[in-house]
Amino acid sequence: MSIAMRIPAVSHAPIEREVAPEQSERKRRSRWHRLGWTGFEALGVLILLAVVALAGPELWRWGALEQHMDALLQNPSAAHPLGTDEFGRDILARLLLGARWSLAGAAVICGGTSLLGFFIAALALSGGGKTDAIIGRIIEAMMALPGLVTALAFASILGASFVNLLFALIITSWPWYARTYRALLLKERSALYVESAVAAGAGHWRVLLRHVLPNIIGPAAVLATANFGAVILNLAGLSFLGLGMQPPTPEWGEMINEAARYFEDYPWQMIAPGLCIAATVLSINLLGDGLRDVADPRTR
Repeated sequence: MSIAMRIPAVSHAPIEREVAPEQSERKRRSRWHRLGWTGFEALGVLILLAVVALAGPELWRWGALEQHMDALLQNPSAAHPLGTDEFGRDILARLLLGARWSLAGAAVICGGTSLLGFFIAALALSGGGKTDAIIGRIIEAMMALPGLVTALAFASILGASFVNLLFALIITSWPWYARTYRALLLKERSALYVESAVAAGAGHWRVLLRHVLPNIIGPAAVLATANFGAVILNLAGLSFLGLGMQPPTPEWGEMINEAARYFEDYPWQMIAPGLCIAATVLSINLLGDGLRDVADPRTR
């Protein structure tokens, strides 16, 4: 006599529903794990710099523009940790306020070049063959010119001021962004969701702004972060030449310019803003490398 064993059927659907979220969570964690400790440390330094730039000038006991004629060119002390300049102004206070202008200026330049580059790339693709070819030649011609020298020429023509310097750097930096955005838009234009939106009757700009733009925010953020350090260096370099922020308002490049004449006797006046620029650029570059690894693991 044979005994038939009845094995209850097991449904795998609940298991799949439980495993799928775990796999998704594990994948999400692995993506951010690629940022690495170096990337997180760089992000922490940048957050600290941003907090210091926003709150530091308000919390420090000395004002950046206060002049103390009885404390000219003092060495670092408890009252003035980084000493004072030739007008008796506290260098640490000026460094804190200078961080606000330097970081804000670089953010405006990166944001402005990103928007302008995206608009020109979208305009090139919307116009078709001739428009795309003409804009492409303009981009190539501008990229053939040394960007910093061109920005120097624009800033000199417009006049020495912080706003004019920002405008000059935006005008001369957009071709690199436009070329990258054009490549991203060309890649996304052949995607299925774009074809579906076009089939539904959506216009070119509606498709770009509502459907394509959210999908290229990640690469755009990586591009802006990677270029942020170079923007700070360009801004500081042109400010050092006297084309940016004008005295007495402090900005890191302008502070180096003012301190250069006293470097032999009072080197810390020049070293302090130089170290701030170096630390900021290094942190941003490390963070940019980490974000690039998160966005595309093949770059590791």
